[in-house]
Amino acid sequence: MEERPHSLLLGMILAGYIIGARHGVLYIRGEYPESIRAQRAAIAEIRQAGYIGDNILGSGFSFDFKIIEAQGAYICGEETALLSSIEGQRPEVRVRPPYPTQQGLFNQPTVVNNVETLASVPFVLQHGGAAYAAIGRGRSTGTKLVCLDGHFNQPGLYEVDMGTPLATVVHQLGGGFRHPVKAMHIGGPLGGLVPVHKIDALTVDFESFAQNGFLLGHASVVCIPESYPLIQYIEHLFEFTAHESCGKCFPCRIGSTRGAEMLHKAQTSDYRIDRTLFDDLVETLEIGSLCALGGGLPLPVKNALMYFEGELKPYFT
Repeated sequence: MEERPHSLLLGMILAGYIIGARHGVLYIRGEYPESIRAQRAAIAEIRQAGYIGDNILGSGFSFDFKIIEAQGAYICGEETALLSSIEGQRPEVRVRPPYPTQQGLFNQPTVVNNVETLASVPFVLQHGGAAYAAIGRGRSTGTKLVCLDGHFNQPGLYEVDMGTPLATVVHQLGGGFRHPVKAMHIGGPLGGLVPVHKIDALTVDFESFAQNGFLLGHASVVCIPESYPLIQYIEHLFEFTAHESCGKCFPCRIGSTRGAEMLHKAQTSDYRIDRTLFDDLVETLEIGSLCALGGGLPLPVKNALMYFEGELKPYFT
């Protein structure tokens, strides 16, 4: 969005032409002012060149953009809450069906895609679907942006082909860890919690992560140092979910709060968490939540309980 803004805008224009849409909405979090400035400047450029507006280049096709500066609610990454936010409503998750492509923004059919997807559209149209599918492996085609945090010797944002060994990302691109790390949380707060001994077993694609019980998500990598208590990290995940929950469904709204309370109490008193009760709470979140916020939280928690049982055992009965 900042370095190659025209890729995103062209992808949206082409998508709009294909489906017959006249409007493209960019919903950008307020924490990314550089992205907002870059997109505004790029839109002004293509408007002056005549590539957006009414009757573009005499084609009979009209298309224009609107930028929404969001206020940073995590739940607005969920497509239906995002649409409610744009409409000026409370950003709560909607029950589906109807799906946004049937009844979306202002009750009109709406296609919601992320930046990476739309920025790939020009390549696909220029070179063909087969050329795009030739990159990657299995159903995970194309490339993936991978963000490495400050625990790496060479942190930053990298673009790799789908199917690239995770070891290549960690050791070659990232230059290895600056200090001992025991796990990597890959794909955001709802992604998989990958112990470092699993690095060699994974490749950067959705199939590999799913087969190993993880979730690639958006492929950002947040490291957990050896010195950081995992019980605190799990508590943080529950607190994050409780804070960011839209409140629409009970499992997410109440379950995340109760989980955080139990984990905090286990660290600050002689209270020990009943494992059966905790497993029931996690299962309720997983199968009862309306969206991936409450439904996705259990994955990294279950990963932690599986791979770091020895470290977590003193807090459970």
